[in-house]
Amino acid sequence: MTMTDNSYQSTAREALIIEAIGDIGELINRVEALKGVTAPYFASLEKSQADAIAVVQQHTHQQQQEFRTFTEMEKAAFDQKLQASMDKVASQLEAAGKLMANELGRPAGLPLWKQASIALAIAIIASLLSIGASYRMFGREQDSQAAIGKAVMQVWDELDEKTKARIEQEY
Repeated sequence: MTMTDNSYQSTAREALIIEAIGDIGELINRVEALKGVTAPYFASLEKSQADAIAVVQQHTHQQQQEFRTFTEMEKAAFDQKLQASMDKVASQLEAAGKLMANELGRPAGLPLWKQASIALAIAIIASLLSIGASYRMFGREQDSQAAIGKAVMQVWDELDEKTKARIEQEY
């Protein structure tokens, strides 16, 4: 009986192996069918992801352009205000100098110490006017500069490294 028991066990084992191989083949076929069914969904997801990335990149580029335009406009406005203030201060200094010259009516041969005193007085007055004009000009610009600074800080983390470097270089 041992002989027949071994052949029976061998046959049963082979039958189970053949059945398992058949089950594995069935599973492989199901996986292949599942791949065929899900492939269009994965392709659609990849396309949606690429489209979303393109939209984000376009929006980022647009925001960078708008920020550049905004900063260029603000810089131009600041330059114009600065030039206007400097022109105003220069004309005021010129008028003050002419007024002092007319008031003093320097006669020829004025002693050196009087000339030095007049020059010193003119320099002090010009310095005070310059300091006052600078304080007035930059004091009024402080709020707008703070607003620009706040706007930059709000979007700072969203900016790329090139834009950050350019802003840091400008200011």
